[in-house]
Amino acid sequence: MKVLKFLVCFAALWASTLARNRSPLLDEDKGLTRNKAAECIFGKEIRELGSQWIPDLGVPIGVLYCMKCECVPFHRKRRIVARVQCRNIKNECPEPTCDDPVLLPERCCKTCPGDNKNEPDVIQDIVPQNVIEEEERRINHFGALLTGRSSLDLRNDSDSKDLNKNNVVATGRFTFHKRNLHYSFYISEKAARPRSLHFLDNQGNILEEFTLSHAGGLVNSLYQNATRKVCGIWRRLPRDYRKLLRNEKMYVVLIWGTKESEFTLSGRLSKYVSLASEQFSSLLEPAPGTDSAKMAGSGGMAIVSTLSSPSPSIHVAVIFNGLFTSHENFDVPINIILGLDEKKQILLEENIKVRKPASDLNYIELSSPISLADLRSLSRGRVVLTVSSLSEPNNLRLSGNVITKITCEIFQTTLIGDKDLAGVTTGLAWMYLNNQGALIYNIQIDNALNEPHIKSITVTLSDIAGKKKAEVLTPRFDSGWANGTEDRMVHKVLEPLYNNRLDMRVGVGNGTLHGHLNAKLVADARDAPAPLLLKRENYTLSTSVLGLAWVSVDNDCHIHYDVSLSGLGHERKMEVYLEMYPIIAPGAPVLLKHLEDFEGNSVEGSPLEALTKEELDMLDSGVTFMKIKDFNSKIVLLSATITKLTLPITCRPLYNNNVPLIYDVPGGRPTEDCFFEGKFYKKDSTWVSKNPCQMCFCQDGQTTCDRMTCPDLKCPRNNVTIPGECCPVCSDPEIVKSNKKCLFNGMIYSSGSKFHPFLIPLGFDDCTVCTCDPVDLEIKCRRIETNSAKCGKGSATETPETLRDDDDIPMGGWPMIRKEDVSNSAMILKEGGCKNNNNPDKPYKNGTSYHPHIASLGEYKCVTCKCQNGTQKCSRERCEWKNCKMIFDFRKGRSKANKRSQFLYSDYCCSLKECRKIRHKKKIEERSSHKQ
Repeated sequence: MKVLKFLVCFAALWASTLARNRSPLLDEDKGLTRNKAAECIFGKEIRELGSQWIPDLGVPIGVLYCMKCECVPFHRKRRIVARVQCRNIKNECPEPTCDDPVLLPERCCKTCPGDNKNEPDVIQDIVPQNVIEEEERRINHFGALLTGRSSLDLRNDSDSKDLNKNNVVATGRFTFHKRNLHYSFYISEKAARPRSLHFLDNQGNILEEFTLSHAGGLVNSLYQNATRKVCGIWRRLPRDYRKLLRNEKMYVVLIWGTKESEFTLSGRLSKYVSLASEQFSSLLEPAPGTDSAKMAGSGGMAIVSTLSSPSPSIHVAVIFNGLFTSHENFDVPINIILGLDEKKQILLEENIKVRKPASDLNYIELSSPISLADLRSLSRGRVVLTVSSLSEPNNLRLSGNVITKITCEIFQTTLIGDKDLAGVTTGLAWMYLNNQGALIYNIQIDNALNEPHIKSITVTLSDIAGKKKAEVLTPRFDSGWANGTEDRMVHKVLEPLYNNRLDMRVGVGNGTLHGHLNAKLVADARDAPAPLLLKRENYTLSTSVLGLAWVSVDNDCHIHYDVSLSGLGHERKMEVYLEMYPIIAPGAPVLLKHLEDFEGNSVEGSPLEALTKEELDMLDSGVTFMKIKDFNSKIVLLSATITKLTLPITCRPLYNNNVPLIYDVPGGRPTEDCFFEGKFYKKDSTWVSKNPCQMCFCQDGQTTCDRMTCPDLKCPRNNVTIPGECCPVCSDPEIVKSNKKCLFNGMIYSSGSKFHPFLIPLGFDDCTVCTCDPVDLEIKCRRIETNSAKCGKGSATETPETLRDDDDIPMGGWPMIRKEDVSNSAMILKEGGCKNNNNPDKPYKNGTSYHPHIASLGEYKCVTCKCQNGTQKCSRERCEWKNCKMIFDFRKGRSKANKRSQFLYSDYCCSLKECRKIRHKKKIEERSSHKQ
């Protein structure tokens, strides 16, 4: 029992630790974990408020079947936050009624055979799919009027009313879809974008909150800036909160200003049947010339829908307050007028009685026939709605323009070619309506740049019901893009557009692209500036296979994605993931980020954890590919290129560099590559730069290069430099004409050429001269005879070596193949041994480790190689401070007492340049530690 109690406490502590928020730019290990107030995070799983589960703590503890965890609400002042609460349920098990109860697998309580009663260790927390679908049908559309007269306003600070001197009003629309609540707000033009949004219960407790803008009211959304709407989504609305929504006991509050000086507008979320067919909306504010004192805090909203056939008609529902005097409390008449403001022309006028006036919300509606000309004026944003008191029409009056509906939504489609364009070109299109009723549209035609004869395109919108042309657009077409604005929209386009009955046909040359437009709510991923075209990567697929994807990153550095596919069916299991590169260059390292496995033709979501520092670096300065892969065959089906994903300023790296440092890459990939002259090189590799006299090597992500000084020739005035080589050769016509070459350490040398060998980490060894023998094309090296302190004193030696292209060149070693063959050495090689380039008669046995042999140094102890199944892998010893300290101590002693004249840095596996860098870094660290 004590052990179980300990595990209960441990589980709660473990879960809370995993849910702790950390800044993704400061935490090197993992990104910020999303932790909303309405849900719990247990391990890497999100748990809905009110849910229960049996905890699985993983290895080595496993599943604790006698423990039940719950995500429970916790009150903190006015906020409700979720937290994990676990308890031991062993003592809650009922007493078995039989003599021989059994403990079934994965259970805590013993039961009798055939006993199917509910037990405390059985979690019944799964909601059937049909229940979810029915719930969505019943709680689909909601609206809210946010004014200073909300029933929740009494709980606001009294000073907040004085701050709303301009009598700002707002209205909201809410759509419940797939357990998510999408919200859209439209606010008075005289108001800035609000700072934050709160969802509250009817007691004023904060259920959830969202940040809507940062300093200056900035928002990273092209759509929201263009329409002045506030858009967003509350993901995974808990079951208890869905009940509040259904019973109209949920409120919203918009907040402006700072915590020291702020004002709020609040309103209740209510069900309105007319929202299901809404096409136009109106935000009603106190009209100019009215009594500001009597109209303080008042406002209204209108829900407008129309029909063009069989006979044109209009339906208007108005929700308002503030139009009643203190004496009016029963059957109060209200006047409603629809008119053309600039012509003072009345389209519709009616008086309606309000039976019992309320201070916060009153509802009236009317329906009436209307002319086609009036419908046209309505669709172009020219109609004004006025609602006024009959007793005091000049003092108590609300008015506002009728605009396209307030819900945040776009319309999108992929474009597939007909017979002439099938498999040749594809495209996509997306569009939206602004507040003046203009249609803003964007069309991308793939492969248009490869067809220079295409100078223009034609775009037609057609109602699929009538199979008739509805509207012909005239876009600007340039570089594969057709963008435009249609100001003179007609009602026969808006009605099918809102009802998902509109097709788009794009004429390109002699062919046509076509697609069906679908409405999508704007939030998260669809807040990006533009979608991506997912094109076939596997050409065995049908030409009708195509995709459209939205990708964005929010201010908390979480990535959001939304993918729609066509032509792949509904039952195929697939995977969507990202390939991220710092830059498109040979050998560039790649980060793979798995987003989700899914079935069907669409997927949207966001990983629980924020992007890591490495992923943010890649996205900010590199190239990203989104790919769709078949889950079973692992074959890539579709892909799209994201040349540069726009990151919020809060997620951008703290440095400005075209190619950021390469961090750890998942899956055991190399982690310390080097970027040099437009190409990536693996750790510990060597290469010749664009200058043939410069050799480089990669060490811990840093490139080190050294330039070679050519050895002296015996023909200083009669020499020639071969293109692509560093050092000149004597211009013997026979030798030059033969074009014979030697291969050495990955470089090609002309016969007769002389050079210094390149050693890691010391650079070129000026104390050794190698020659490409013009007769047998072997590399022969000799030590320079000198009394200098640099090279030391010794006799010259020669080491003949022959090199071939297919030799495996160990790091720092010189490959050498001899013609002799010994049966014993052949057996060692057959058993997985490795060649010994210094002595082919004695190859290295499988599994042995050794140092390579270098002619100028002998056994090179700074590099260790291991033979494994015929392949040798070599790694260089790191240059450390203890080695550098010995070098510096020796140099000081030599300068003072001149104890030795010969000194080789290779004995310490360090160059003087490396040691100076290490010493400088060490001094900086010491200064920092002293300051602390």
